[in-house]
Order: sequence, then C-alpha cells, then structure tokens
Amino acid sequence: MAASPQRDPGITARLRASLTGIGGRLLASMVVASTLISTAVAGVEVWAGYQDDLRELEADIERISRASLDPIALSLWNYDDAQLRLQLDGIRQRPYVAAVEVRERGMGGEDGALRARVGEEASGEGRIERLPLSYRRDGENADLGTLIVELDIGAVQRSALERAVSILVTQGGITLLISLALLLLVRQIVTRHLSALAHAAQRFDLRDETASFRVRPRGSGPGDEIDRVIDALETMRSSLHGAYRDLADTNAELQSDIAARLRAEAAADHLANHDALTNLPNRRLLFQRLAHELAVAERSGTQGAMMFIDLDHFKTLNDARGHSIGDAVLIEVARRLRTHLREIDLVARLGGDEFVAVLPMLGELRERAAQNAQTAAEKLRAALAEPIVVRDEVFRLSASIGVALFPDDGGSPENLIKHADTAMYQAKTEGRNTIHFFQRDLLAAMEERHALETDLRRALVEGGLDVAYQPLVDAHGGVRGAEALVRWTHPTRGPVSPAQFIPLCEESGLIINLGDWVLRAVLKQVQAWRREGLLGPQQYISVNISPRQFRQQGFEDRLLAALHEFEVPPSMLVLEITEGVVLGDIDSAIQRMNTLRARGIRFYIDDFGTGYSSMAYLKRLPADGLKIDKGFVRDLGTDANDAAIVDAILAMGRHFGLTVVAEGVETESQAQYLIQRDCALLQGYHLGRPADATRFAESFLRRRTLV
Repeated sequence: MAASPQRDPGITARLRASLTGIGGRLLASMVVASTLISTAVAGVEVWAGYQDDLRELEADIERISRASLDPIALSLWNYDDAQLRLQLDGIRQRPYVAAVEVRERGMGGEDGALRARVGEEASGEGRIERLPLSYRRDGENADLGTLIVELDIGAVQRSALERAVSILVTQGGITLLISLALLLLVRQIVTRHLSALAHAAQRFDLRDETASFRVRPRGSGPGDEIDRVIDALETMRSSLHGAYRDLADTNAELQSDIAARLRAEAAADHLANHDALTNLPNRRLLFQRLAHELAVAERSGTQGAMMFIDLDHFKTLNDARGHSIGDAVLIEVARRLRTHLREIDLVARLGGDEFVAVLPMLGELRERAAQNAQTAAEKLRAALAEPIVVRDEVFRLSASIGVALFPDDGGSPENLIKHADTAMYQAKTEGRNTIHFFQRDLLAAMEERHALETDLRRALVEGGLDVAYQPLVDAHGGVRGAEALVRWTHPTRGPVSPAQFIPLCEESGLIINLGDWVLRAVLKQVQAWRREGLLGPQQYISVNISPRQFRQQGFEDRLLAALHEFEVPPSMLVLEITEGVVLGDIDSAIQRMNTLRARGIRFYIDDFGTGYSSMAYLKRLPADGLKIDKGFVRDLGTDANDAAIVDAILAMGRHFGLTVVAEGVETESQAQYLIQRDCALLQGYHLGRPADATRFAESFLRRRTLV
C-alpha cells in the first residue's frame, strides 16, 4: 500500500514564524492602525451623516410646523376627526417619525385629553417635539391643544450604524490585502534574519549561567542592527541576575508590608466592632447581629431571648478598689458569660457593667423559649455569683438580669434592648440578684419614669424647684438652725415626693446639678436672712450632700466660691453626709473633709446607725456631729432595742465630742426621752414641719424659740 503524501514541515514552520514573530506583530499593528483609521474615517462620515439626519429631522419638524399646524388646528376646531387623522397619517409617513398625536388643552396649561394618535411608541431612543395648536378667529388666537410628534432617534442611530458597518467592511477588506502584502515584504527583508535570535531567546534560561544570545560571531566594526541587538541582550543578561536578586528582596519586603497592613486593618476592624477591655462585641456589632437574628426568627417562626445583665453594686467595688481591679473583674465576668453560653449565642458589652446576651433559636413556642431562657439566665446568675479572685483578693458579685423574647417583645434592635433594659430595671427594684422577664406594663412604668426625669431636668433649668426648711431645736426650745430640704411641685402632677425624685436624680446623674442648685439657693437665702438680722452667727443651715456630688472634681472650689459670693461665714453651713461618701476611697474623703473643715465648714454624719460600717468609719472621719436615723426614734418608749441603740449613739457622741441630732421626733414623749439623755438638737414634726423660707422666718427665726 502506497504511503500517503506529507506536507513540507519547513513551509509550515516558516508560516507559523511569520505569523507569530515580528512580521506577525507588524501585520497586527498595521491591521490595527488601518482599522483605527478606517474606523475613524467611518466614524466621521457616520457622525456627519447622523448630524445631517438630525438636521433633516429639525427641518422636517419646521416643515410640519409651517405646513401642517394650521390644517390640523382647523380640523381640531371643526371636530373633523377624519381630516385630523388624515393629516396625522401624512406626518407619520415622514422618515423617522414613530408616532404623532393631538391632545386638547387641559387645565392650567397642562395636556388634556387625547384627541387622536397615529403610530406606535419608538422601539429605541425617542425624542418628543411639542407644537402648540392655535386657531385664529375674529383676530384672536385660540389655544386648542398640542401636536406631539415622537421622533424615532433609535432609527436614525440604526441607519448611521448600518452605514458605519458598510464603510468598515469595505475599508477592512482593502486593509487586509495591503497588510498581507506588507507581511511578505517584511519577511523577506527583516524577520528571517531575526529567527535565529528569536530561537536563542526562547531557549534562554535565567538559571543557566552559560546561556548566551551570541548566535553568530561578532563582526568587525560597529556591526549592523542585529549585532547591536545581540550586544544589548548580552549586557542585559549580565545585569539580569543582579536585578532578579534585588527584585526577590523587594518582593519579600513588600509581602511583609502587605501582611503587616492586613493585620493592622484586621485589628482596626476588630477594635471598631469589639470592646477594648473584654474583647466582646460592642454595641455596633451587637446591633448588626441582633438585626440578623430578628430577621431569622421572623422567617423561621422560632423564638429567641435577649438578656440585659447588670452587675449589682459594681460601681461601689470600682470606686472602692480602683479601676484596675474593676477592669479585671469585668474581664472575668465576660469570660464566664462566654463560657456558660452556646457557641451560637452572642455576648456583648454595652459599657460599664452592662452586658447583653443574645440567645437565638430557643424554641417555636413562647412558653418553651421562656423556659429555656430562664434556665440559661439562672446558669449565668449562678456563674457570676461564684467568687472572683483578683490579686489575691476575693470578690463576690451578683447580677440583675432582664429578659425579653424576640421577635414577640421587640421587632427592632432598639426596642428589644429597651425592653430587656426595662425588665432588668424591674429586677433591680425587686431586690437585685434576680431575673425578670419583660412585661408590657413595665414599659409604661419606665416611660413614666423617663417622663418624670425629663420634667425634673426642665424644672432644674426653669426654676421649678424650691427649698423648705425644718427647724433644729435645742433642749430649751431655741431654734439653732434648720435643715434645707428640696421640694418639687410639678405643674400637673402636683407635689412630688423627694423619695420619688431624689433616687431618680441619683440614677440619672442629675444629683450633681441638683446638689449645686440647692447649695447656692440655701447660701443666697442665708445671705438674705443675715441682712435682715434673722439668722445669728451661732445658728446654721445644714444641707445634704450626695456621695456623687461630694466626690466630684472641683466640689470644694465651687463650694468655697459660693460662700465667698454670698458672703456667708463657713461656720453657718453644715454638710450632712452618709457613709456612702467614704465608701471606696476613705483616705481621699478624709482629705477633702479636712480641707473644708479647715475653712470652718462642719460635717454631720446623716442616718447614723443604719450602715454596716458606721462604727468603723466614726473612728476615722473628721465629723462634727451625728444624726440619729428616725427609724430608731420612731419606737422610743415602746421598743427596748431602739432605745438601747439611741442611748449607745448618744454615748458615742459624748465620747467623741460630737453634736448629736435626733431626726423624726414626732411626740412629746420622744422629745423628753432625748432631752433627758442630753441629746443636743431635735428635729421632727413635733417641733416644726418643713416650711418655705418666708413661713420659716415668720414661724421660727423671728420668734427665736418655740417656748
């Protein structure tokens, strides 16, 4: 059997080299250049034709305006719909007119009802021309409506595109023929001399130190272009190894910089979404996750729970032991919360000692979800109750936990957090260290509390508060002074009990502003009484100072400045403090008290006997007096235990040289019991009820004595 003929491999190789080598690139360059030129020429011609078409459209519109508006207006005036449609058909037959319609004049110059329409909406880009229709009658023009001509600009563009394609095809064919001829010429003149050099370049390996571009012996003299190319390639080869090493070093540094930047960006993103102290998600990430879990719960029909966790009395611990101890405790609390919840649960820190736990997918039924949430909350409460050891010190905490189920108890992250916070606040009011689920009536109570706080802030700004004075009487009935008591008469609620709004001030931070206002109001009143000669140098006014106000930076300076402003001797002011003032940093409190006592201001310990550490503090505090809590005075004569406590306090007062004041004296027998045991001053309804400044001056200061 005869062998089949084979192609000449040399011809194939030469053709491939022609197409892939310099000749091929020259061919491609010429094709691209000629194509660009052809395209540019075609584009110019098409653009010029397109502009001519557009100008023809403008002229056509002008011709329609001159030739058709009056006949159309006449047909419209005569209600000749047949003639009107005939006129519109004539316009529709014009090139590039997609549709034409006539609309009557509407109210306010707007288009009214459609009278007639011919044609369809333009399939591509369109343009609307609006020509007003008017009919002149009796020398006046009557506005009849609008002729709306919809031009098919897309058709104009398609026509231009067709012309462009035709031009490009013609020019492209000519370009291809010229390029093939040039390719053959370049092959004969240039590229066959470069083939050997191209093969050498293809075989070149940077790792081969013996590789060379010297494909032919170097001739004498400057040589031709090929020689110069070979010389340049050899020079490049000799320096390429060094450049490669430099590139490797630079690449290593760049990779290191990129890795460092990625780590920095990851750290910044982490810090933006996590609490810096506990590494828990912060409020921002919590809201994102909570919005997601709410959407999932809505779609899946499952119930989840959100727990608002607040550490009980953490501020006292933080103030007492310092922020470093407090931070360590918070870190341990965060660790315990994470440890005792599921992996799918989220624990976040809102700030301070407030944490939030989000527990999704607790069950489809609300009762089941509530039961699971109760179990999880009890587990967290028990975990937080375990002793916490920091720097060899043992601390015991408790937590108040408010629980809100979602999506039933809140359809948005804001409402859900608000409702869980409301439940937590109720847990606080029930004695702390407990768990409380959100109930709708709690929200009303919280809103009422918020409204009261808002009104209180307004009262502080607008002067809606007053100061009442209750006399301090000695054993002979002499009025030795008074205690200043803040009063608030709400414009709609009426009198609001201090037992209601003072704790609110403590919780909201308003107590500082309220305390400063009371001090200035009292000092201003003392100034007025002194000028009238109603208040002598041996008399004084006592003012209650909250722990928060006492510990605030600059309290001493503001107080001394106010005394100087109102020209009140410091000896006429007594500050009543509770043991809460010294909880945490007793040394700092003692230093502050000594600073003020050196100026003549006296300190009385209020509610003495009710705190767990009053006896211990009494030994160290630079106090001038004690006030027996009214709880011990109330049952004098009937309760032997209260009598024993009162006797002990009086004995301690005598031992330490302190003035003892008994609060809550409401009967003559109580007064006599205290007088017989040398109680210095009495205060209570039996001796005088709190009164405003005017009535207090008339009833007590002008009389000087109750006898």
